[in-house]
Amino acid sequence: MPLVKNNINQFKVIDNQVHLSPEYLQKCRGFFKKITGSRIASVLGFSKYDSPFKTWMIMTNLFKDVFDPTLAKVGNAVEPIVRDYLTKILNQKYLVYDPSKINWDVFKENTIFGGVPDGEPINSSGAVDYTNASPMIEIKTTSIDSFVYVSKNSQLQMQKDNNGYPIIKQPRGKYNSWFQDGKIQLSYEYALQLGLYLYLRNVNYGMFAVAFLQCIDYVYPEKFDVSQREIKLIDFYIDRNKFQQYISIATKWYQQHIIIGISPVMTDKDKQWLENELAQYDSK
Repeated sequence: MPLVKNNINQFKVIDNQVHLSPEYLQKCRGFFKKITGSRIASVLGFSKYDSPFKTWMIMTNLFKDVFDPTLAKVGNAVEPIVRDYLTKILNQKYLVYDPSKINWDVFKENTIFGGVPDGEPINSSGAVDYTNASPMIEIKTTSIDSFVYVSKNSQLQMQKDNNGYPIIKQPRGKYNSWFQDGKIQLSYEYALQLGLYLYLRNVNYGMFAVAFLQCIDYVYPEKFDVSQREIKLIDFYIDRNKFQQYISIATKWYQQHIIIGISPVMTDKDKQWLENELAQYDSK
């Protein structure tokens, strides 16, 4: 269950905010998570999926984020194939990190922000090198069709038919959601994710590779063939001075909520979510 059982008694709800116990804060603050590319949008209130409160719960280790196993498997299988494709067409070798070996953080010198880019350009010596204007890359895998998901233990899980194929909710529904007036559009979540990593590397040019998957790719992801699928490449730039505004807001949020150990104010939806999580333990 996502709510960490051992930590349930380590907080209290006061005036719609969760307050960590002084003992827990002192003992565990050094293990709290940083603001990564996948979290910055929710910290800033731009995420469609996670609220600032839920992200705070994850970062303070009160709640364990669980990913749909099918999506995790597909990403692990398809992303390296897409990365090899980018290496060839860009004529650029990339450093690929093993997140588990670096504790899921490339930017260890930063105490607030961190994370792992999908690929960084390297020179002939194998060192990260942006001097030839090669982009940092971010790979996204997405289905062409919209699939059916159900919520189980506060997590969305893909539904499959008897043959193991995802159940389609709307043909080409996911594909069409990526486009506006015929042009592919990036969500705030994705733009902020790559934007943060570019900012932390002190560079301004990155590239998204968006791979559109068919149903069969969710059954046999290791057989994904880039020549038979549509992959959109999107050049992405940041203005460091403008992005600094996001960094400043997120830094203040971190200082007010992670360092002090008091959550953002809960919305009605947050309160209901927390009540449901706690009720699952109370009922046992």
